[in-house]
Amino acid sequence: MYVTSRMLTTTSAADMPQAVGLINFIINHINSTHGAELGAATMIGGDPSVIGINGRYETLADYQKLAMALQADTEFQSVVQLGSHLFADLQDTIWNVRIPAGEPQAITTITSVNVNLPRVGEAVTFAAEAAATIGSITGSTVGVATAVTGDRTRLLWAGHGADLAELEANTAELEASEEYLDLFKRSEGLFIPGHFDQSIWMRVSP
Repeated sequence: MYVTSRMLTTTSAADMPQAVGLINFIINHINSTHGAELGAATMIGGDPSVIGINGRYETLADYQKLAMALQADTEFQSVVQLGSHLFADLQDTIWNVRIPAGEPQAITTITSVNVNLPRVGEAVTFAAEAAATIGSITGSTVGVATAVTGDRTRLLWAGHGADLAELEANTAELEASEEYLDLFKRSEGLFIPGHFDQSIWMRVSP
């Protein structure tokens, strides 16, 4: 399975309501017209001008099929052109899903690191073990993905939850677990120091 992520930066935070409305319209059109599985989210406690759009595909051929269909979709192209002034920048990434994170919910947490390339095999194996450990402690499903495009050293863990209260409770459980804290010791040398980032996303579409 593959996941695509498109990070859209609005021209200003003040444009966010209009931008979210536009993205909602576009995603609903693509999903209903082309049978896609796209969703969108905004950051909580991060950059207030960023909207993330994600899509799920069984194969890269499925992704290419949708991309070609959108090129021929005149309604989609017209709406994108009309709303282009709302966005200052965009960046796309394709991810190889090593372990699925389950069905999207209201809140998604993303923890990303950069892998030490000579030990990439070990790092991916460790990431899967860490996901299983976190899942056994919190009862949640944690996914793992590695970058196919862009910075190929990137690896991420993804988890979904109903609300921030669930995230808070899971965090408290993890911080009280010696098994979880030991993961940080075991990860030494697998990841590039200083490249450890966590973001929280609130789903806004569909």
